[in-house]
Amino acid sequence: MQFFVVRSGQTGCEPTCPEWISAEGTIVDETPALFKKLLKSIGTRRLPIVVTSPGGDVDAALAIGRMIRTRKLEAAVGKTRFIGCQPEQQGCRDNDGKGARHIGIAYSGEAYCNSACPLMLAGGTGRVVGEWAFLGVHQITTTYVQIETQYRAKYRVVNGKKKITSKTVVSRRNVGGYKTYEMNKATERKLAAYLAEMGVGRAVIDLMKITPAADIRKIEPVAMLEMKLTTKLGGVELLTSVEACRTVPAAANCRVFVMSDLER
Repeated sequence: MQFFVVRSGQTGCEPTCPEWISAEGTIVDETPALFKKLLKSIGTRRLPIVVTSPGGDVDAALAIGRMIRTRKLEAAVGKTRFIGCQPEQQGCRDNDGKGARHIGIAYSGEAYCNSACPLMLAGGTGRVVGEWAFLGVHQITTTYVQIETQYRAKYRVVNGKKKITSKTVVSRRNVGGYKTYEMNKATERKLAAYLAEMGVGRAVIDLMKITPAADIRKIEPVAMLEMKLTTKLGGVELLTSVEACRTVPAAANCRVFVMSDLER
């Protein structure tokens, strides 16, 4: 998963254009560290998370969700269309004059949040998923890997008994493994505790358990609201459109651009 701070390129939003964190891609072991690094870079600013993800590592999703909640950030399922500098573009200069490196438009169409992604989304203090976005769950797949490790040990004899003085790993190799496609009791308890912590109903787990790992169960907007997976009806536009910055007071992610921003 990649993270970028994006400033809206919507016509007429200056000088208080909304900004957000674009989060797109698979959630892997390294993702929480990347997210923590981004949060450090924005200081105390409260920018909503706009996420599209097929899912990934459950523990990493829980870690990110807790970081989101600790920072009191809102979250939405959405995609970002970048204007000008693209994330993968080499040698692209900052978008001078806009106060942010990336300029873009957030939208719900074709956005999705599946598998472990809804657990990450649950961390938002406010959570929205538009009717044109897709949110789905299924059974958790757990992979067990067996590793054979060989050591070189040094020892000395003390009172007729061997006492190891040092141990060095010589080699490791994968000797097999297996997958399970049913949620075990320990995982169920962990997820139930996490969702309760986030104020989300247990019905999410019940849907996960009855949906095969090879399938995906779409949750409709009204059902999400009933499960408390979302906090209100509506899409990513509620957090990223120009209207979000015309309220009094304006939303926390509506930053006034001034010349000094270019010097930061």
